[in-house]
Amino acid sequence: MAALSPVSRIKRPIILIGLMGCGKSTIGRELSKQTGMPLLDTDLVIEEQIGKSIPDIFAEFGEARFRALETALLRYLADHHASPEKRNCIISTGGGIVLKPENRAILRSLGFVVWLNVDVPALLARTARANNRPLLQNSDRAATLTSLLLRRRPLYEATAHMRLNTTDTDIPTIVRDILQAAVLFYD
Repeated sequence: MAALSPVSRIKRPIILIGLMGCGKSTIGRELSKQTGMPLLDTDLVIEEQIGKSIPDIFAEFGEARFRALETALLRYLADHHASPEKRNCIISTGGGIVLKPENRAILRSLGFVVWLNVDVPALLARTARANNRPLLQNSDRAATLTSLLLRRRPLYEATAHMRLNTTDTDIPTIVRDILQAAVLFYD
């Protein structure tokens, strides 16, 4: 009888949280590739549901409506992922998903939550050419990112089962560390 691979012991989602530019989408894609688990990007799901980009949703409906859409999606995922055949996936979230207490509770109960933490200079470099980030459409991106990090840090800390600093760490190392921790978390 062949031994189960460590990844096969992961029975619930691996959820990535953190500020915009921390690598959630990139790390999510690599985790999906290495594990064979499907990737669900909450921002992309919301864009598909509404038929508009995130900047357009913010502009037309406001941030509060967008946050309500995130909560509705998390509620759906919590219900949908209750069945054994739907449990394994990688979920990449929007940076502000932790703002609502309900979302934090759902995320923690839904799966293994990993906070990808990055320092502000690295975030500035990673988001320098991004025009699809509504909260950064201003003249002082550094101040905005610093403020967001200060406000959200305690929320990320309260939500995450694991914190990884990804400022100077390569993708293979990050993925390895997440998978090792997820296996231990689910054992």
